[in-house]
Amino acid sequence: MTVFFGVLGAVLLQGLRRIPASPPHKGQVTFLGKRVPGKFYDEGWGFFLFYPYLFGFVLVRVERITFQLVSEKTRTPDRAESRVPVFVTVRPESTLLTEYVDSGQEAGVRGQLEGKIFERIREWAMGPEEGPANWVELNQAHLEAVSVLVKKIAGNSLTAIPPYAQPVPTWIWLRYFALPRPTVFLKNEKPWAANGWRRVRDVLAEIERVHGLGAVRTLEIAVEARRAEIDALRTGAGKVILRDLGVRLERLNIGDIDALGEVGRQAEQEAKEVQERQAEILELQHFSERVQALMAAPPAGPGLTREQAIEQVQLALGQLKKEARTQGFALDPATAELVARILAGFGRRP
Repeated sequence: MTVFFGVLGAVLLQGLRRIPASPPHKGQVTFLGKRVPGKFYDEGWGFFLFYPYLFGFVLVRVERITFQLVSEKTRTPDRAESRVPVFVTVRPESTLLTEYVDSGQEAGVRGQLEGKIFERIREWAMGPEEGPANWVELNQAHLEAVSVLVKKIAGNSLTAIPPYAQPVPTWIWLRYFALPRPTVFLKNEKPWAANGWRRVRDVLAEIERVHGLGAVRTLEIAVEARRAEIDALRTGAGKVILRDLGVRLERLNIGDIDALGEVGRQAEQEAKEVQERQAEILELQHFSERVQALMAAPPAGPGLTREQAIEQVQLALGQLKKEARTQGFALDPATAELVARILAGFGRRP
């Protein structure tokens, strides 16, 4: 009896194993040393008879994996080069751990995604019938960029666009069915959007003629489902399964795009000049408002002349020294106090 319990205890201890919970792990089931696809053990303690010879597991980390890929010197048809960052988040899918391990786990998945993403970005950016016409449009085409990247990476896992709708690119369908419908278009979108989206409406008319009105509604539902998938990926709430890699794609988004070289320097200078012009316009508006307030008749204002009002505002801004006043006038105490209240917070007090 003692021997029996001793053997039983040894078997129990030999088969008792723990799958770590921090960082999160799963155990890919093995039987007779071979992995069993689709089967896994959750974190925690478990008993595995005759471990690892009969029952066992391959320990796999399943925490969220976030990384940034940067496509350096992405060229657009205007020959300008830009730096395009792509943010990606994936998580190993529990039922696809075999595929995940076969893909090389984190390093392997990242490498494969990097290759697909870089290839598709460069192809799209220089495409004659898709993508941006120049570096300015590249900065405006985030939705289209994410759409084509998702299609490249996870085409079979996305909501399918019906075959009869293929004459129109998916990103054009996304734009056409958007609410509100866009009014500003990129160069490659203009032929589709011209004359009130005439080309798209012609395709829809043909779909209705051949397949019936229900086919148009089916197309619209599919496009909106694709839009929801893209929006979820852009916000990090995606659930797109990449079966070949064994992961769930949770985030795919384009970051701030930077123009490089002389184009980048010119763009930065132009942006600076725009900001300076806006600041000047705002300052002139404030100047005019204060002048009008000082010219208002009592009791709303002190009732100064236009020249007097301008002089007081210039004094408040430090643009005019008291010694350089052109108008020889003095303010009575009540008027001076009213002027001070109007100009409070607008330069220095007179």
